[in-house]
Amino acid sequence: MTAQKKPAAAAKAATDTVEAAVAAGKETVESVVKAGTEAATKGVEKAVAVSQEQVAAAVKAGSEAFKNYEEVIAFGKDNVDAMVKANALFVKGVQDLNKEIFAIAQAAIEENAAVAKKMLGCKSVQDAVAIQSDVVKTSYEKAMTDGRKISDLTVKLAEVASEPITKRVNVTVEKFTKELAA
Repeated sequence: MTAQKKPAAAAKAATDTVEAAVAAGKETVESVVKAGTEAATKGVEKAVAVSQEQVAAAVKAGSEAFKNYEEVIAFGKDNVDAMVKANALFVKGVQDLNKEIFAIAQAAIEENAAVAKKMLGCKSVQDAVAIQSDVVKTSYEKAMTDGRKISDLTVKLAEVASEPITKRVNVTVEKFTKELAA
C-alpha cells in the first residue's frame, strides 16, 4: 500500500507544480496585457490632452485666425471628423487586440488539454517531471512572445488612433502660427 501512496503523492506534487506554473504563466500574460493596455490608454490620453491644449489656444486666438463664420464651421467640422476617425480606429484596434488575446487564450486551453493527456499517459514520475519541465519552459517562452506581441499591438493602436488628432493639431498650430505672425 505504501508503494501506491508514493506515486499518488508524486503525481499530486507534479500536478500542483504544473498548476502553479500555469497560474504563473497566466499572471505574466495578464500583467503584460495590462501594461500594454495602460500604454495605449496613456497614448490616447496624451493625444487628447495635446488636442485640448491646442483647442484652448485656438479659442484664445480664434477671432484673429478666422475671418468669417464659414471658416469657423469648416475648421470645427474637420476637427470633429478627425475625432470620429480616431475613435473608429481606436475601436477597431481594440477589437483586433481582443481577438488576439482570445486567440492566445484559446491556444493556451488547447495546449493545456494536450499536456493533461500526456500527463495521464505517464508511466513513471520521471516522465511526468520531464513533461512538466517542458511545459514550464514552453509556457514561459510563449508568455514572453505573446506579451511582446500584445504590447506591440497596443503601441501600434495608440499610434494609429492618435494620428488623425495629431494631424488636426498640426493644422491648427500652423493656421494660428501664420495668423498670429501676420
